[in-house]
Amino acid sequence: MASCVNAFGPAQVVGRSSHLSATVKSDEVPSEADVVIIGSGLAGLSCGALLSHCKKNVVILESHDAPGGCAHTWERRGFHFESGPSLYSGFSSERSPNPLKNIFQIVGEDCEWIKYDRWGTVLPSGEKFAAKIGPEEFGDVLQKYGGPHAQAEFAALMERMKPLSDASQALTSMALREDPAVVLTLLKYPKELLMTFSQGSKLTEPFGNIMDEMQIKDEFVRNWLDMLCFLLQGLPARGTLNTVMSYMLADWYRPGVTLDYPKGGSGAIVNALVRAVRKHSPSKVCLNSHVDEILVENGKAVGVRLRGGKVVRAKEAVVSNADPYVTNLLLSSAKKSSALSKEMVAHMDKMISTDPAEGGVKDLRSFIHLHAGIDATGLPTEASADFPAQWAVIRDWNLPGGVEAPRNIVLCSMPSLIDPSMAPEGKHVIHCYTPATEPYEWWENMDRNSEEYRKKKEEAADFLWSCFEEYVPNARERLVPGTLQIGTPLTHERFLRRSKGSYGPRVDVGLGQTLPGHKTPLNGFYMCGDYTFPSIGVPATAASGAITANTLVSVGDHFNMLGKIKLPEK
Repeated sequence: MASCVNAFGPAQVVGRSSHLSATVKSDEVPSEADVVIIGSGLAGLSCGALLSHCKKNVVILESHDAPGGCAHTWERRGFHFESGPSLYSGFSSERSPNPLKNIFQIVGEDCEWIKYDRWGTVLPSGEKFAAKIGPEEFGDVLQKYGGPHAQAEFAALMERMKPLSDASQALTSMALREDPAVVLTLLKYPKELLMTFSQGSKLTEPFGNIMDEMQIKDEFVRNWLDMLCFLLQGLPARGTLNTVMSYMLADWYRPGVTLDYPKGGSGAIVNALVRAVRKHSPSKVCLNSHVDEILVENGKAVGVRLRGGKVVRAKEAVVSNADPYVTNLLLSSAKKSSALSKEMVAHMDKMISTDPAEGGVKDLRSFIHLHAGIDATGLPTEASADFPAQWAVIRDWNLPGGVEAPRNIVLCSMPSLIDPSMAPEGKHVIHCYTPATEPYEWWENMDRNSEEYRKKKEEAADFLWSCFEEYVPNARERLVPGTLQIGTPLTHERFLRRSKGSYGPRVDVGLGQTLPGHKTPLNGFYMCGDYTFPSIGVPATAASGAITANTLVSVGDHFNMLGKIKLPEK
């Protein structure tokens, strides 16, 4: 993990309407830049921030009226709402393997981080616990809810994972680039490189294999690990990378670990990256700038055309932070005019294929979510073991599909318990959502103005309220008028340009599936974000943007950036 549990950051968005408040003003769209970036998600902003730091003239073009993509924020009636994510770690430490923290170190921007240390769980039996993260109190959880061998099995697993954890945290993704010079940047970390290589293919195998090897039989331990895998990467243990789980287990179950929350919410992260882009003029972040077409001339991406016809030329490269389905549409004119090579057409065809038999990767499902402000009279003002700021509700471990079953897991948070500035005095802001388990098909082709859609949203809201009421039984009675907002897969699809409202690719390593890199067969064209390596979630998308930027700058500039990051001492 070392940064954010990925499924605590699926995009949740309510919609662009009068209540949306972009805290960042738009720059004027220029006619030319060194690098044109499509989309201001965390990957696009990370890429742009690093390129601007290296004195590249960057323009980021965002279709929405607020930057941040799945991490954007808005305000209504004094309440600050986050579209996601909501669980972070590795930011308050001076030395961290977190790629986004490393980007902040390079560009000289950051947020104010608030530390806390509990995360709650509501089990199918209705029992609740909110143990501190770390090894101490989780032992008590295993003793209470696991069988007689639960603690021994988990301890043996942690011991088995230690060399994998050391290897997964050894080599920073910030050293990666997609050209032959990667040999030089990786050799800056010779010991870490050897440590990683020493584990061979184990790091890229499914975590489920390790569970089988260690003969994890305790039902609670197996269910718990499956849930963690799902929240990290959208799959149960059989499809989740050892790299991901070894990283997370080492980080979450080490002594003294804390979680971090950005004061002001995820928008503070977005604003820090926007500042980093703009601090080196003439780089710009342009809102309400909808890209309609990627321009290709003589086998090279040379710019984009915006809705309305304005053209922005790119001297060096075009980077798409849009999903591959949208990106493919942006390239459709070039494809029709035979401006794309066969290799590029095949590359995009594979990226948008969801048929594993053709080498494609299925998409994760979408979300329903509830945002609201509530009256806090009589409620705690600080998080505790009895009243956590964040919790998961599991309805049934044994449903067909397990942790992936629709609406089987709900994530709830009350960020104003951590940061009181997120809500007016005497109030709390709340957020509940299903983490990438909502079938798009349940909502597909609905008219958003229809009675059918309104009733389905009400049904979704009723379900989500019931999960929040596990800790606040009369929450609905506390609702502040005018603050309730229900998001659906159609909301997500419409405002974040996420095809079918999906969280991202369902990369099943158990099937040998992988994601592509960032350099494409089209000269001067790159892709970053959660449909490229490493995958979904804040740490991965930040790394994706960083690797793309590294590839576009000189080796000297890359080394200078690496000299500014502070990694954990070995």
